Amino acid sequence: MMLFRKIIFWIHLISGLVAGIVVAVMSITGIAIAFEEEILDWIDRDLARVEVPENGEPMRLEELIKRVRTERPDFPADYIIIPRNSRTAYQFMVGYGNPLYVDPYTGSMAETKAEGAHDIIHVLEVLHRFFGLYGENTWLIGRYINGAANLAFLLLCVTGLYIWIPRVAKWRIVKKSLLLDRKATKRARDWNWHNVFGIWSLPGLFILSATAVVISYEWGHKVPFLLFGEEPPKSRNFGMMAVEPARTPEPAADARLLPYNEAIQSTRIQYADWVSIGIHLPEPLAEDEIAPPLKLDLVRPDYMPSRAWAPVEVDPYTGEILQIVAFQDRSPGLRARVWTRFIHTGAGFGIWGKIVASVFTAGSLFLVYTGFALSYRRFFGSRRR
Repeated sequence: MMLFRKIIFWIHLISGLVAGIVVAVMSITGIAIAFEEEILDWIDRDLARVEVPENGEPMRLEELIKRVRTERPDFPADYIIIPRNSRTAYQFMVGYGNPLYVDPYTGSMAETKAEGAHDIIHVLEVLHRFFGLYGENTWLIGRYINGAANLAFLLLCVTGLYIWIPRVAKWRIVKKSLLLDRKATKRARDWNWHNVFGIWSLPGLFILSATAVVISYEWGHKVPFLLFGEEPPKSRNFGMMAVEPARTPEPAADARLLPYNEAIQSTRIQYADWVSIGIHLPEPLAEDEIAPPLKLDLVRPDYMPSRAWAPVEVDPYTGEILQIVAFQDRSPGLRARVWTRFIHTGAGFGIWGKIVASVFTAGSLFLVYTGFALSYRRFFGSRRR
């Protein structure tokens, strides 16, 4: 039994020394990027606010699009977010990049002030996902490094729990590993901190590391689908949400494309609780070409992002909804896989979920510090210090 415990201890120690720096980098960057949306929205909070004129009505989208293309020919917007809140500006985007805020009542425009913050967060994301190795030939190495660190962290959780369990179940002994000892110094303090932060952070850190493994590895990505007897999609990113596109029914000979405001009206009515609607602006049509369905991103009230979002396709000639795929319509395996991604960041439970996940993640930093400190004293200093 003693030999087995020693083996587990050395596996724990070596895993911590090998993966500790990477775990620390992922923890620090993970806390920052978890609040990306809140940070960017806070920076642009004044730009996103508009004054509603008395008896004012928003301008037609076609007019706003024309103004943006005339005044900003360098900004080929292909996506527009229309908020339900009448006091919030529309967002014009190129792809899903930095928004241009457009007042729907006056047509005035304001560029985002969050571009610098967005660039910093992108650097942090590269560190978090690829250990900073984002070159053409190095990003895969970075993914392997972070993936291995996630596996090592999961191993640390399991072995750490085994080591923490006292050999004698007495409250006097257990209490030393549950409560901070304010009188302890040096090695005794580090040992106490490592045990206390470790056991209280363990549930959260186990979930965070397990979900990270699912995200990091192809075999991990497949697990949620295989558990439900489903064929895993090849895509491990947003592409796994893709569905077979709808087709526009044959329009009448005299049919004309609806203005955007009218085309999305049936969606607004049918889903009266909508929070925002994103419109993918279509490419210009060739002569006599039938327009494809107008693609919308419907967002409804829900703290879980993917459950709030639903892709909608409407007939551009009638506004009729041709297809909508809500989260509950997805397969059980896909829902489980998506939940894994948002449990990892805490975003699956809104802002409070992010805060709780960040608190657990901060605990891992104490574990890295105390783990290295204890290892240093073991190998290079007196064990009494």
